[in-house]
Amino acid sequence: MPGGVRIPETSVTLISEISGNPGSVRWSEMFDRYKEPMVAFLASRYPTLEADDIVQETMIALSSRLGKWRYSPDEKGHFRNYLMGILKHKAEDAMAKRVRESKARERLKSMPDASGGEKERELRELRANALEVALDQLMADESVNALHKTVFRCVAIQKEPPETVAARLAISRANVDQIKKRMIVRLRSLMETLLKA
Repeated sequence: MPGGVRIPETSVTLISEISGNPGSVRWSEMFDRYKEPMVAFLASRYPTLEADDIVQETMIALSSRLGKWRYSPDEKGHFRNYLMGILKHKAEDAMAKRVRESKARERLKSMPDASGGEKERELRELRANALEVALDQLMADESVNALHKTVFRCVAIQKEPPETVAARLAISRANVDQIKKRMIVRLRSLMETLLKA
């Protein structure tokens, strides 16, 4: 492990108690147990990233996936490898997001000082690019409810009738409209962040 930090041995008891139970009080123990080695890994491989944010995102992802993970005592360090794999994936996502945001900012800075139709065309193109990046970020955000993503994808992106989506997902039409409205607010906020950066 980078920096001489030892990854703790897998605690089968701890994992079994928190598996499928995101509200377990033992999650704080899990976090304390693995935070230091995760931060050390990020410092050695991705020093420009905000380690605390990535660690938090990793633990959130772990809480939703742990119920599907199966311990195999014949595979030494299997859980540790699994956890570090999630951490690496989150770090790479963060790096990719940074690249996308940087490209959007560069397009804004390099926009020619044109006038009339050309200026408006450039602005429309810039907003379209920002929308694409913001949409990618929104749909990749694991803090966003999976049902909300599905509703937004069906109604706002694929243009399905709200009544059809509501019936298929067994929710009310009003609920579909409310979810769409909330997701649009989040999407606009992401776009504004990109355009102002």
